[in-house]
Amino acid sequence: MPIIIQTQFDSAVVDAHQDLFTRSYIEGKNTVIEFDMRKRDYEKQLKVGRKIYWPEQSYHVDIHEFSTFHNPIIYRFILSQGYYFDDQNNRVYFTPEINEVSTYQHVTKNVVRLACFLAVICGVTLRNIATIFNILFQIPVSKSSIQRWIDEIGNNLPSEEEILKMLVNIKNPRQCHIDGYYPMGTDNCVMVIKDEFDRILITYETESEDCEGAKTFLRKIKELGINIVSAFCDYSNSYIKAIQEVFPEAKIQADHFHTTQNIWKHLKKYLLEYRKTLKSEGEENKDDNMLDIASKLWEMRWILLKKPSNLTEEEKKKIENLEKIDRGGVISKLRGIIKQIVNIFDYSNTEVQAEIKLENLKKQINEIGDSNLNKISKFLTEHWNQAIQYLRKRGFAKDRRSSNSESGMRILRRLEKNHDGIRSSVMRGNYIKIYQAIKYLSLDVADFINRGVQFSNIENDP
Repeated sequence: MPIIIQTQFDSAVVDAHQDLFTRSYIEGKNTVIEFDMRKRDYEKQLKVGRKIYWPEQSYHVDIHEFSTFHNPIIYRFILSQGYYFDDQNNRVYFTPEINEVSTYQHVTKNVVRLACFLAVICGVTLRNIATIFNILFQIPVSKSSIQRWIDEIGNNLPSEEEILKMLVNIKNPRQCHIDGYYPMGTDNCVMVIKDEFDRILITYETESEDCEGAKTFLRKIKELGINIVSAFCDYSNSYIKAIQEVFPEAKIQADHFHTTQNIWKHLKKYLLEYRKTLKSEGEENKDDNMLDIASKLWEMRWILLKKPSNLTEEEKKKIENLEKIDRGGVISKLRGIIKQIVNIFDYSNTEVQAEIKLENLKKQINEIGDSNLNKISKFLTEHWNQAIQYLRKRGFAKDRRSSNSESGMRILRRLEKNHDGIRSSVMRGNYIKIYQAIKYLSLDVADFINRGVQFSNIENDP
């Protein structure tokens, strides 16, 4: 004979309604936990000091919960519209409010919280979230339902400007990391600003990534009381001019990501052109050795472009073996250039040291005489001031040359993954507000669903 052990099920909903619990039972494939909302002492809760009356007719609301049981859990709340008589002997009607649940969505707040966390913080597509809820948790939720939850929560959260003021009150930013991108399905540009605390402060949609749009965006945050002393951006003239006009005292530092990106693409072209030359000459001369080197260059192209500190011991050995059979010595020259570039940006403590190392790099490049490598020298010469501002200005530590602006842009790109997230400027605003509320403000976003909906309905009977 099987042994049945009974234990109390504990959850936020059960804790909030312990005085209303009536029974639990199995109904079909569901475990039903039943509460009677009429059992509560509303005379004391509403402070009316009068008897509460309940009509004979009642109804119930079923709420889905995450199940730790074999069967899905449903909270069943027995409800009816109660009333009492005021001093003028008029009936005052009210409907009991159910805590820790969303009566419109028929799910607990835990379900809403997880849906928002997966969609906004983790970047999971809405369709996949619906599949997880249906298959894993056996909660019947559709993609459109989750989208409505996000829209309702975002619409009820404070405005972008109010959230920005809350962020400033917690930590006052002094740095501005600005970047922009063109979302899928629109020709407009969306600019995003992050601060030194790695927080997305605000976004702004404009027709193009031009100077006027950037100035409007920067003026907006300035009007909200943010004084920028250090600005980070890519090498866009639009951003640089806008920063200089709106925050003339701010020092401009180029995001290190964009510096390395510009250098890396020329190194890649230098490597691939050498590989192309080896392959064509090997085929023409029927030289298997040259063809073998060309093949290995293609297989190891990403390893060869890595900075030395990122290489594993196995990768180092592969490069050494390749250098031994490379008769042209191009691999050794490429690795030498990379080491010198890393030496400039990772191991220079002063601007003077960096400039000396830059001159040594230029000499190396001139000796090689390659057009792609010459572009690296030209790029560093033209943008040297922005690239090494962190060495010139006190307080710009090496970790401050990071690419917060680039990471802010990538967060927006991730949210619209597979066209299943952001599809309009309103939706984007809601996603960003929820992201800020969860990650920076530690707000319970589930408290903002159905905000403003009145569960109590007061009427006077003549």
